[in-house]
Amino acid sequence: MGRVLEIENANVVFNAKTVNEKRALKDFSYKIEDGDFITVIGSNGAGKSTLMNAVSGSLALDSGRIILDGKDITHFKEHKRARFIGRLFQDPLKGTAPNMTIEENLGLAYSRGKKRTLNIGISKKDLSMFRERLELLGLGLEDRMKTPIGLLSGGQRQALTLLMATIVTPKLLLLDEHTAALDPVTAKKVMEITDEIVKNDKITTLMITHNIASALAFGNKTLVLSQGELLMDITGEERKNMTVESLMQLYSRTASDSLSDKMVL
Repeated sequence: MGRVLEIENANVVFNAKTVNEKRALKDFSYKIEDGDFITVIGSNGAGKSTLMNAVSGSLALDSGRIILDGKDITHFKEHKRARFIGRLFQDPLKGTAPNMTIEENLGLAYSRGKKRTLNIGISKKDLSMFRERLELLGLGLEDRMKTPIGLLSGGQRQALTLLMATIVTPKLLLLDEHTAALDPVTAKKVMEITDEIVKNDKITTLMITHNIASALAFGNKTLVLSQGELLMDITGEERKNMTVESLMQLYSRTASDSLSDKMVL
């Protein structure tokens, strides 16, 4: 099993050399293996979003390296990384074209990373495949393929965005608190769909969440960040036996900030 992502001594400094200087990532290093589904938690300001932005390319490192599938992508722009990295945001409105239909959005996502051709429109074969993939979501969207995405609910849209991010299997999937803006019932459904797609397609995944229970329930590893550093890497039997309460206690003994800050217990 090879390494998909290697982060080496990553540093990000905001407002450098001012009174407001903040080191958002401090010599952060971590290796993600093929097939890992890693959940990431930490208090506000712990460096979770900075880590996600640095990996996706929307934020440049001040120093350090990011290696994806053996290739140094440290200086790749975000649009170039998007060919290999799928990403979902907290806001269901991000990542889709609201005035375009479901099938048009899926067509755009499916063409990602492929050579451009002069063919206009979506083939019957592709439409059939889109329909099959939509059916798996269990939301009835396969019967609404001509519907503009802007007319969908937040949960439907987030599930569709997930499908768009994975319809061409990415080398790495980034989930940036992608259920946080949804109501609890819808969030649970989208999380179940996420887990199913990640497992079925064996997608290496990095997920930020504010929900500690979800962080322990999904995936195979949990990282706890604190003030830009990796505080804990919880795996195996330790993770299997860990409860929300025991994680909170462990955190309070080792971190100087509070994990309960805006976390869902």
